[in-house]
Amino acid sequence: MTDTLEEMTVKYPTLSLRERDRRWDSIRALLERSGLDGVVVFGYGRDSADSYITNEVTHSVVLFTRTGDPLLLVGDVPLGRFDEPGARWQRWVDDWVHGDRLANLAGAVRERGLDRTALGVVGLTSRFVGDWAGVIPFGEWTRVLSLLPDVTWVDISGEYESLALVKSPEEQVLLRRAAELGEAACAAFVGKVREGANEHEIVAASFQAIIAGGGWVRWPFMLERAGRSRFAWNIPEWFGMGGAPHVLRRGDTIAAEIFAFYAGMESQQQIDVSLGEPCAVLRELEEVCRESYEAGLAALRPGLRFSELAAVMEEPLHRSRTWNTGPMVQTVSPLYNSATRLHPEVDPALSHLEKLPSGMGLDGDFEITEGHAFAFEPNALRDGKRVCIGGTVLLTADGPEELNTIPNRLNVVD
Repeated sequence: MTDTLEEMTVKYPTLSLRERDRRWDSIRALLERSGLDGVVVFGYGRDSADSYITNEVTHSVVLFTRTGDPLLLVGDVPLGRFDEPGARWQRWVDDWVHGDRLANLAGAVRERGLDRTALGVVGLTSRFVGDWAGVIPFGEWTRVLSLLPDVTWVDISGEYESLALVKSPEEQVLLRRAAELGEAACAAFVGKVREGANEHEIVAASFQAIIAGGGWVRWPFMLERAGRSRFAWNIPEWFGMGGAPHVLRRGDTIAAEIFAFYAGMESQQQIDVSLGEPCAVLRELEEVCRESYEAGLAALRPGLRFSELAAVMEEPLHRSRTWNTGPMVQTVSPLYNSATRLHPEVDPALSHLEKLPSGMGLDGDFEITEGHAFAFEPNALRDGKRVCIGGTVLLTADGPEELNTIPNRLNVVD
């Protein structure tokens, strides 16, 4: 039976022009506070910062000024706007120019009389995952400075990206849909775990669930590991090196960090599955993670600082003499991370290493408000074993809202 238009709208939500205007107003307020006449947003990198203005993923450059409409600077004619499939979507930015993006940027800045003013720039630095050193190539930025020598450039990347941290009511709808797709991916992942199954087909099932539901994935696509003893956490080696998959045996665990996107909105899920009854160590590690998760939920409220939330969720780790490979909590998105690899010296399984792994401290801090969303991902390691659980949590006017269920415990498949 075919879905009705109303059912399709609920199943596949989009953002309205009201949301566009809210975002543009928030950017103009930022420019006003910063004493800037405009901002140039470089949308390169994983999370395409220009999308906050355009509602598209074009990885292009946008000139946004205090008055007037934004200008989208693209390398080629955006043909997707003009054929039958593309015509179904409402575009937020009508004014675009194609060709040499930087030359066109300089021309537009001069045409608007901004070539001797202070302009913001987004992309010199970044909080987006993997883009902390910024996304603007050295050669491009050198050329911008040469083309517009009298502009005073002010890096407002952090302030701009922080606007995206607080999810509006419309954005919350998209976030919930992204988390639904992540939940479906977790169900598909668990459903494929059995003795003799290989990790490739388990991962493929989770990807299929996301994309079949109208979602997408972005780099690093998935972190995944399988076996009886595992304490590393990264992109699986077979993503980049090929080779045969691990074939599951009873006593193995298989885990993944899933990055489920819908309409550019990111959710995350930490699925961990034991094939057969977990050993005592795994159950102990699961309990540490559950304590951390529950403590975070109980503490999460407006006015709490991110550093305080992180400290609450790290306390069970310290008390149990376990350590972590990933953060216990992070924002989605852009990302602020709690500390990683806290006290690996407690793990006897690492005693054979020449050097203990080094971690990173708390990455940034801010005051939490309604509309902030988080990936709760407590993880605990000892004796060469690891458990990581959790999903996406949204802070609403009614308190924390858990958007995922399946990944919030160690799943067991007999």
